[in-house]
Amino acid sequence: MRFGLAVCALLVTASRGIAADAEPAARPLYWRVKASLGYHFSTGDYTGSDPTDIQYVPAVLTVDVERWRVQGTIPYLHISGPPGIIVGPDGLPIATTSGTSDGLGDVLLKGSYLLPVEDLFPADAPLPDWLPYVELIGLVKFPTASRSQGLGTGEFDFGIESDLTWTFGRFSPFVGASYRILGSPPGTHLYDVFGCSLGGLYRIAEPLSAGALIDYRQPPSASSGQRLELVPYASWVITPPWTLESYVAAGLADGSPDVGVGSQLGYTW
Repeated sequence: MRFGLAVCALLVTASRGIAADAEPAARPLYWRVKASLGYHFSTGDYTGSDPTDIQYVPAVLTVDVERWRVQGTIPYLHISGPPGIIVGPDGLPIATTSGTSDGLGDVLLKGSYLLPVEDLFPADAPLPDWLPYVELIGLVKFPTASRSQGLGTGEFDFGIESDLTWTFGRFSPFVGASYRILGSPPGTHLYDVFGCSLGGLYRIAEPLSAGALIDYRQPPSASSGQRLELVPYASWVITPPWTLESYVAAGLADGSPDVGVGSQLGYTW
């Protein structure tokens, strides 16, 4: 889910604020570590006659140092349904088999850099409201999930993304685009796919934010449909350093699940 893009808007704003509070030589090194455990459930027929149910439990570690971010995800996956090519909760394809399978999913590693676009303006000049925060992201999917059990494709996938976020008081609109280079398993040809997202985040109160996004992805194969989802979400700081992020998803195209729900509990230090 690109729901993480919305929550990232808050973190980007916070880290920029820290960087601007003091002279570069005086301020301490900014760093942040977050460990989280999530749960996702979705169900849909994916253009077929029988539904496919997915349960996805990711353990995620995120490390931020200045403008750099590294994130690793190790998931547990449970799938029940007919065989086919579907897009999983991480936005990457799964070659499912008939019946029920569970086990280790594909490990995902992401790295990103927040561009210093404010350096384009004089240090003593106010930044224009239209200036976005720009993040460049690269990812690698390691084929740790079993293809024979229908938990993955058994191939490496690669991707690049770019996210733009603006801040207008309590409201943060954002847009993102991605391109995924997909490895094809034997006997199946997978296309490289383009995706994009558009949404916004509103800080209701200091501990609570909510918003929605719409997410689109091209189909990864001739037998798959395109994916289009509407995702309302919320982020709640229970008590520092604990956070809870939750979402629901409604599928709007044949390649999407009919409905999905998810939540993620995080601890930051």
